[in-house]
Amino acid sequence: MTTTDAEANVAPEVRLFLARVRRELADLDPEVLSDITDGLEADFTELVEERGPDALGDPVEYAKELRAAAGIPAGARPPRGLAEQVDGFLDAGHARFDAGVAKLGELLRTDLRPVVAWLRPLWWIVRAWAAVWLVSAMFGWSMSSAPAVVLLIVAVAVSMLIGAGRVWPGGERGTLARVVLLVLNAFAVFVLFMTWASGGVGGSEYDRGWSDGFNEAGAGGYATPIEEQAGIYSDGRWVSNIYPYDASGKPLTGVQLFDQDGKPIDVVTQPDCTSTTAAPLPPLAVDELDMAEVACTDEMTGEPLQPRIFYPWSNGAAQLYNVFPLPSRVQPDTALDPNAFAEGAEDAPAIQEPPLATVPEVSLPGVATSSPSASPSASPSASAGTADKP
Repeated sequence: MTTTDAEANVAPEVRLFLARVRRELADLDPEVLSDITDGLEADFTELVEERGPDALGDPVEYAKELRAAAGIPAGARPPRGLAEQVDGFLDAGHARFDAGVAKLGELLRTDLRPVVAWLRPLWWIVRAWAAVWLVSAMFGWSMSSAPAVVLLIVAVAVSMLIGAGRVWPGGERGTLARVVLLVLNAFAVFVLFMTWASGGVGGSEYDRGWSDGFNEAGAGGYATPIEEQAGIYSDGRWVSNIYPYDASGKPLTGVQLFDQDGKPIDVVTQPDCTSTTAAPLPPLAVDELDMAEVACTDEMTGEPLQPRIFYPWSNGAAQLYNVFPLPSRVQPDTALDPNAFAEGAEDAPAIQEPPLATVPEVSLPGVATSSPSASPSASPSASAGTADKP
């Protein structure tokens, strides 16, 4: 095993303990200090594995024992500098915390040290989350967005390596490193408190935000609660259009749908912000960008997108949204253009290609099936006409 491998296997508690011991012996010649402290890492690591971190004891008393065992008289220590005073303050705080945990354990008649040891890695994860939450808030990211998720994975890994003493500043942390780490931990606590106080974690605002985000993911980009959004759903996802097929498996055009009470089935909720790889929504041009009119944004980048707007069919007296498939077009705004189907109009709303060219033929004993030729709207010539005018 190399020296690097051996150091990597040294427990963080042992590294910190020996660092404090060496500070107590800082007045010794470096060679003497090396002679009396080298090799202690392995001994103390084995001790901690067998009896736990409390077996290390007081580093100051152990330093005195080393002096006595080596026959080195206790010399006059140099005046304590600022770094030593800060280290002493931090060490005292650590000792008071351990004493408080032990006292609480006595009151509860249980050993809380395993619980504290289990909570330490949990805290490393929580402080990483707090850091990513702050960065996401600065850049306007959602915590469920890809950049935030990737950053969270990296932050958790780094935080746990720091906590375990594997990376900066390592097991033998200097005074400055200890202070910086303490400040970062305190700042993480502050961020968590502010997040909770603002409703970001817990509370009704968070519940509504989570619910809206869930519905947005399953309803094609809308933040309206699922029970309040019009239309129908399939497997929890909002249905933006319907493509009917006849019994022979051929797609139909101009099919009117009604429920059991004769009420028209309307699936439309304007606008449709669904942007897929096969049919991505184009971005809004700079001259079209008006924040008051932005209806759709890219979930990953927040870039404003042009929405897809559905146009109704007509029976001569009313506009109908229960006739399928519905024609649609992508446009900068959400308003229905009354001249969208005018002769010579550019980019008129059209019926998109059905998701399946054909489907398997179906039959039911004793029931006569309809065919496309049975309905004028299903004829090839009529279908072509309805694609231009609903």
